[in-house]
Amino acid sequence: MKKNLILIEGIPGSGKSTFARFLANQFERDGIPCGLYLETTYDHPIIEFTGHENNELFLEAYYDRWSKFLDHFPKEEVVVMESAFLQSPMVHLLHKEAERELIKSLVHKVSDRLSKEHCNLIYFYQKDAPTAINKMIEQRGGREYLLRKHKEYKDEPYFRNRQEQGPESHISFFLEYAEIANEIVHELNIPVEITENSSADYETYQKQALENFDLKYVPDPVLETSLLRKYSGLYHHQEMGFKISVEFINDGLWIFGNKRLRPKDTDQFYLDDICVTVRFITDQTDVTGLLITEKDWYANRNDEGTVFERIS
Repeated sequence: MKKNLILIEGIPGSGKSTFARFLANQFERDGIPCGLYLETTYDHPIIEFTGHENNELFLEAYYDRWSKFLDHFPKEEVVVMESAFLQSPMVHLLHKEAERELIKSLVHKVSDRLSKEHCNLIYFYQKDAPTAINKMIEQRGGREYLLRKHKEYKDEPYFRNRQEQGPESHISFFLEYAEIANEIVHELNIPVEITENSSADYETYQKQALENFDLKYVPDPVLETSLLRKYSGLYHHQEMGFKISVEFINDGLWIFGNKRLRPKDTDQFYLDDICVTVRFITDQTDVTGLLITEKDWYANRNDEGTVFERIS
């Protein structure tokens, strides 16, 4: 039986994670079981957080992970996956200053394997890549973001070879990634929906996707303000020594400072762009805690979830 796989790709900051979450929600709300793999999903079947220094070993391991995943496809009818097909392998190999034809050959090899399945690629790009990348950098902290990236990756061959550029070498890196990705999506032998998204009209993009996959739009449930206020508070994980604040601001709940919790149900919420869902735990009258229920590299690595006790 062929597998139903939807890949979401594009330059960083193009809305991949949010769009992947939207699609997965809509499949579920239309009664179609759907698996979702975001870039930070813990135990990701394709993306590895520890890389190979040898490019040939990386190519072999990366293709092998795709083969194993497709041979042992999850039980869900559909899987939505972002950043695993283009961004993850291309970023790794560009960091290692791999030959550009080697990068393309890997993508084509995986594409050939995926062509045997029911696989669709949704690709976001912008004609004015420099403007798009500079906008993404500003949204993520501007100069401070570049300095953080430079500190993290300055010892990779790509950046060692461009020491004279300093932190700005990461702008060159993003531009080169965009150039190669924009070229290769036109060469693939899987169905590709290419969307120029400089207008950021995601409502239109969502409608197009719903039509393409024959889905009926089902919005998030609307919850009473009194219930949302009830969930706001401070939650603590004693063993981790970590506290989470949930705030009620502008008729919504916010977590991790600037992340909006969007309702899936009366007591369960999701985040647009990271692999985290939150379920609030209540007794008969009071909210006693919250449970992070998706497996995420940074927030929860447990199958049973991570529980935070409410302390105020």
